Amino acid sequence: MVSIEPYTGSAEELTDFVGMVWSRSYAGKMVFPRWTADYFRWQFRQESTGVGDNLLAAYEGSTLVGVSSGTDYSFRTPNGVVPGSHWSWLSVHPDHQRKGIAPALDQERIRRQQANGSELMVSYRYLGSHSLAERPNANSPSKVFLKTLGLWARVLSPDRFARWHYSRLEGVLARMAVPLLRVRSPSANVPLIREFVPEELNACLQLVQASQQAAALAIHWTPETLLHHLAGSPVSQTLVLEESGRVTGLVNFHVLPFQARTVENVGVFDVIAFRDATGIGQSRLINDALSRMMAQDAILALKLRCGDTPIWPLLRNVFVPHPPDHSLVLQWMNAPIDIPARSKLHLLWR
Repeated sequence: MVSIEPYTGSAEELTDFVGMVWSRSYAGKMVFPRWTADYFRWQFRQESTGVGDNLLAAYEGSTLVGVSSGTDYSFRTPNGVVPGSHWSWLSVHPDHQRKGIAPALDQERIRRQQANGSELMVSYRYLGSHSLAERPNANSPSKVFLKTLGLWARVLSPDRFARWHYSRLEGVLARMAVPLLRVRSPSANVPLIREFVPEELNACLQLVQASQQAAALAIHWTPETLLHHLAGSPVSQTLVLEESGRVTGLVNFHVLPFQARTVENVGVFDVIAFRDATGIGQSRLINDALSRMMAQDAILALKLRCGDTPIWPLLRNVFVPHPPDHSLVLQWMNAPIDIPARSKLHLLWR
């Protein structure tokens, strides 16, 4: 008999289980991340808050057969700020799939979220041909499949990218674009680009909040959540842009192994925010982040394409928009709040 309980294992054991499930389900079929123990500790804020109610497991006796996990965030909506959470990494052992474990995990997370006063759960469903992700279902009216989102992509190592990616066409195009894909060395001149330090948290919080004002749905960053995200783990890396003595830009990213034909490092931008930054400052800040990714052996950089990032700095750094293939799902605990499908958003890609 399978029971749904809080996860009791270590981050390393979670990494092994999730990696095994995704490898057996998707290896040789599609691209997917190889999450690390440090990454999970960072995401679930385990150093400061423990596991909490957002890391659920399905056990058959003492054997782990499924997990579903999320992180608490408040979200800014047209009706004000609401408590919520962002969920991902649903993994069910291949020998136990289609046995009702995923719905049981979903029911338990809804129960716990309602008990904690949460109003919204945010997640994605990848729509690729090999994906096992849930599709829209008329029997789940609380789940709003709001829109499909794509990614901004920037190839950093064309030859290795071509050997890594499943699409031979994309590999050929990357090799053809080699003259355009060189990343400039970081500039030692003005504008000043440097690593984030906690003493400038308030300035960065104001910058991020101001840059996301046009978003109809956005993470409502607090000093605690933003500090943890920007500097709560060695996994997370943050650069700031300083012009005329003020912080006018910020980029936050991490680097993870991704599996396709081979396993290669990929850089993922979480937050790109500017306020009163010059055009050259915006471009150089993103370029310096790309340079750091390359120094960590990344072959590709990605950013969720949801309208929260100025387009021109990305285009100047040779980012290419990829077609939408991730369905954004809003699961409301009470009456849904209307979020226009065409509106700008500020969310993380998980």
